[in-house]
Amino acid sequence: PDPKPFARAPLRMSQTAMTPTDPDAQTSPGRSPEDRAGRASAAADASADARGGLAERPSAIPRPGWRQVLGRVWRALNTDHVGLIAAGVAFYGLLALFPAITASMALGGLVLEPPRVTEQLQSFAGVLPQEAAEIVLGQARDVAGQQRGLGLAALLGIVLALWSASRGVASLVEGLNVAYGERETRGFLKRTAIILALTVCMIVGLIAGLGAALVLPTIFAIVDLGVTAEILLRGARWLLLMAMTILGLSILYRFGPDRRGAKWRWLTPGSVTACGLWLAASIGFSVYVSNFGSYNESFGALAGVVILLMWLWLSAYAVLIGAALNAEAEMQTRVDTTAGPDRPMGRRGAHVADTPPPPPPGRDDPARGDA
Repeated sequence: PDPKPFARAPLRMSQTAMTPTDPDAQTSPGRSPEDRAGRASAAADASADARGGLAERPSAIPRPGWRQVLGRVWRALNTDHVGLIAAGVAFYGLLALFPAITASMALGGLVLEPPRVTEQLQSFAGVLPQEAAEIVLGQARDVAGQQRGLGLAALLGIVLALWSASRGVASLVEGLNVAYGERETRGFLKRTAIILALTVCMIVGLIAGLGAALVLPTIFAIVDLGVTAEILLRGARWLLLMAMTILGLSILYRFGPDRRGAKWRWLTPGSVTACGLWLAASIGFSVYVSNFGSYNESFGALAGVVILLMWLWLSAYAVLIGAALNAEAEMQTRVDTTAGPDRPMGRRGAHVADTPPPPPPGRDDPARGDA
């Protein structure tokens, strides 16, 4: 028998095995561009969803998405020169600090006795380095000793103090616009009204926090818990301070930047992060100044002012980091993050909400794979 047919059989079987049997594969060369674009779009949506592209709240962003968000925040701190912006905010904040103390003591004196306000300020001054706290408390005591009722001169003084204090808030609003990628387009009157409203809101929040702190000892005195009451009182004061700080930061992030306001749930990550960073940086800086710093030897009589300026810089840096975190978290999702009814991307009135989430570093967008 001829052996050639047996020799050629494996070849025919191999050719048969290599013949495609997938109907999609057989029709692949003739697939229309619309089909390829649709499949690419579906792949892009699946990839974006795996990184939080369809998240309706920050908690719905998965871990890979948060890694991408934190990476963009880290890069933004350098490209947006956040440290330099925070230095400008700290400078104007220092100029606005004393008018803000004057306005706080004047407004607080309407509902609380000025000495009681000073006592509560002293209880919270442990966050500040000692030299900076002495400057703030000294100014508060001087203002408290000069309160003589609410006459016309006092009213004019309060208005002037509020206007001066608002300049520090105005510089912070400029930094928030940079963090959110916005350009200031509001008119002078609207912008001034918003900044004054934010200034008054912060001062009223401070007074409300101090007033609540005055009520806490009375509440714990009713329930006789002994040493436990003292521990609870200290813990409640710090929890109150953190809660008021987070609320104030959320209001600042919502109404400060020149954009359509974000939904409150998209302001929480940055507010909580900024509050935590601010407390940690304040306590750490206070420990450093008390044990390792040499500001008194280097700056002499100006040491307290320099320390206060450094603390303001750290505080502004923490606030701007929180704003950058909120902005990048909003950019991570394609879902509308602005307040009010949902709008399509490009018509939401906010840069980060109108910008699609970028692909991971070093990887092309899957939607462009077949382009």
